[in-house]
Amino acid sequence: MTLVLNEEEIWVLECIKEAHIDRGFHIRDVIKKAKAGYGLSRSTVYEIVGYLEFHGLIKTNKAGNRELDKSIAYFVTCPGCGKEIPGSEYIRENGGAICEDCYLEGHQKIKFADPVAVRSKKLFRKQHGFEGTDGLTELQKEIYNFILEEGGATPEKISKLFELTLQETRNQFAILRHCELLKWRKMGEEMYMVPFDS
Repeated sequence: MTLVLNEEEIWVLECIKEAHIDRGFHIRDVIKKAKAGYGLSRSTVYEIVGYLEFHGLIKTNKAGNRELDKSIAYFVTCPGCGKEIPGSEYIRENGGAICEDCYLEGHQKIKFADPVAVRSKKLFRKQHGFEGTDGLTELQKEIYNFILEEGGATPEKISKLFELTLQETRNQFAILRHCELLKWRKMGEEMYMVPFDS
């Protein structure tokens, strides 16, 4: 049976790791940390520790102290994408546990309207003799050519067509904007990416 921990169980597990010393951990220390850090009650901590003991993640050592059994595998469900990730691979973010992909997507945003980036990109392209789609990745060229042919497209349409997340699409748009190949234009109620010269 696969052990999948929920958010509160992860919180208690993190408190156990913080309270863990060479000889094990004392539940009193875990309760203090869980109450101060996450607002969990004593009874909730006892209930979760009991659950973790039942599944073997916590065991009693020879000295009679509780300790984590690192040989027991457990998983966490990423709230961003719903993917189950091994307990050793999640990243703590705002009190929760997320997968590396969701963490990177949330932290690797390219600023769209960035005058310094536009100037830098223009200088770089000029120094290397790049014009049009020179120096772009194949994906960026495909997106640009599609928008050129269509006259414009929404981020949602590009995301679906090129099988990208919305953030990946926005990052690609930002790079194409920095190259002064695309720009935003409001059409009706929606924002479209259109050729820069239109």
